[in-house]
Amino acid sequence: PVSWARRCVSAPGASSTTRAQVAHGRAHLPHRKLDVTALRHDLPATVAGLTAFAREQWRLDPARPPLFYAVDDLADLERTTPPGQAPASALIEEALAALAVALVEDGARRLLVAGGETSGAVVTALEVRGLAIGAPLAPGVTWARAETGTGGGRNIDLALKSGNFGGTDIFTEAWSALV
Repeated sequence: PVSWARRCVSAPGASSTTRAQVAHGRAHLPHRKLDVTALRHDLPATVAGLTAFAREQWRLDPARPPLFYAVDDLADLERTTPPGQAPASALIEEALAALAVALVEDGARRLLVAGGETSGAVVTALEVRGLAIGAPLAPGVTWARAETGTGGGRNIDLALKSGNFGGTDIFTEAWSALV
């Protein structure tokens, strides 16, 4: 059924709103926190592991989207970047963009992405050619039908959420706006 279309949530943000949304999502959804050390060591292998986790979650319960996040408390913001290496935020954006492409190629048709820079990275990686605005989720947040250029071109539902938008339950309730 359409309501069980493969879907996922990517929420790397550190805003207080996004952290509250992640905390709520972690209580209700299968989840994985991005490991910055693993991303530095082997980003493609780490993304492959996250993709495998999503596939397994879809197999176990297609109605529950996996949640991928990077920050669950302020201590996570104290990460330091080793000299000469990319900042953690850049690695996380790159990983989530690559994950979005892999998941769409694996059949994901509904993605909720939190974070402005990450949303931009995901849209670029998916080679989105157009957005048709759809159902509202919260003030400033709507679903959009996106035509992708990756994987032969697919139509997906995409919600791009800036950090401080949406209620605490947006990651679990956003899907009900889609029919």
